[in-house]
Amino acid sequence: MTSDDTSDAHSDDAEPGFTRSVRRLFRLPRDTPRDAAPILPLARVWAAVAVVGAGIAAIGGGDMVVVVCVLGVLHALVDEVINGVRHRWPAFAAAVGAGWAVDRLVRAVTSAPADPDWADYPGLAAGSLAAFAVFVAVTRLPGRPAGGSVRV
Repeated sequence: MTSDDTSDAHSDDAEPGFTRSVRRLFRLPRDTPRDAAPILPLARVWAAVAVVGAGIAAIGGGDMVVVVCVLGVLHALVDEVINGVRHRWPAFAAAVGAGWAVDRLVRAVTSAPADPDWADYPGLAAGSLAAFAVFVAVTRLPGRPAGGSVRV
């Protein structure tokens, strides 16, 4: 076994999928490109979350609407963070905050429908859309200058 073989054995790509994903969640390799979050896959996730949430609310799933919407959004955002998008943690924090704020605002403004299963759905659908929009917007902000120093 040469020294090249040992370095390959400990590289990020040689690890199993789950272990690699957990490591990339906290520390990305230096050569990882930092691109903006893709719009179309996140739009598909939002549409799926909205349709599944509406279906669960229609059949009387109660609190499962909240679980599907929140976990669907968080899973998609964490997956993009693991992929290494630009400004990944500030984008994640801003998206979660915006989603929660829009959910609360919509719930405060709209009156609850007669069916309690539909009461949470408008806020969750609007909040999840806001979370995805803010995440994509923050990842599209320009990165640091190439020189590394920041002008004031």
